[in-house]
Amino acid sequence: MRKVYWLLLLLLLFPIKASAIHEVIDSRCTNELKMSLKDDAKNVAYRLTKVENKDNVTYSVLFYNVTDDIYLEDGNGNKYGSKIENLKPGTSIMVNIYASNKNYCEGYKAGYKLIKVPYYNKYYKHELCKGYENYSLCKEDSNINMTEKEFEKAMNDYINSLKPKQDEQQQQEEQTNKFDFIEFINDYWIYILLPLVVILVTIVVVMLINKRKNRGIL
Repeated sequence: MRKVYWLLLLLLLFPIKASAIHEVIDSRCTNELKMSLKDDAKNVAYRLTKVENKDNVTYSVLFYNVTDDIYLEDGNGNKYGSKIENLKPGTSIMVNIYASNKNYCEGYKAGYKLIKVPYYNKYYKHELCKGYENYSLCKEDSNINMTEKEFEKAMNDYINSLKPKQDEQQQQEEQTNKFDFIEFINDYWIYILLPLVVILVTIVVVMLINKRKNRGIL
């Protein structure tokens, strides 16, 4: 019975202890200091970088604007400087920003950053992706769980499904580019006939004038 009692007591004490790790108890931690720390936390920025080691791909996070008044810590209590390495693609990590021991608010949570690491598609440079870079199976950050054979089959099926549409589009372009003489005559006959009439009338007038001149000479 005593063992059960002590076990219950420990279970009750541990959560209280965990939640009190970052509790601020110094009365000199004023609201002004807290607001300043929150501003510092908002200014923290980061950049994700892909790290390739043969077939293994991980990501690293580089933080900027981390002042001496704050520090970074994840949900498991791991503290970080300005960099986190070896993050797996597709994972997320919550980085809390706490006040450091450089001020009276040590342990005060001033903010956080939720970092979402993108997925990595190892097939995005595959030969079958040439010309189809915008297709979901060919995007670098797509979550693809396939063997290479499954990927190739899926891509070939997709490419083949586009062929009828491509052939139809090509036929339409050929028909558009093909010169239709009869249709051209029907559309522009007035512009063709008018100059011909003018030319014929001019020829007839010139012939009549020449004929009269010849008669006058005779």
